[in-house]
Amino acid sequence: MVWIGGPRGRGGGRTKALILHDPPPGYRPPRRRMPLRERQRRARRDWILEHVLAVIFILTAGAFLVIMLIMLATRL
Repeated sequence: MVWIGGPRGRGGGRTKALILHDPPPGYRPPRRRMPLRERQRRARRDWILEHVLAVIFILTAGAFLVIMLIMLATRL
């Protein structure tokens, strides 16, 4: 049995639930809400990853600029 009646509670949705005997093809049940600790861990991991990538990008851009300046200086 699959319940696909929409939002629950607070007067939203149908008054009578829509229940199917077999799920439609490709149906995946809704995921449960992630615990606060897991959300905080993921946010911290993403924050660290963003900052590491920003540093790598800045260093790469700086190295590229130095290489271009060296190439220009040797041509002149």
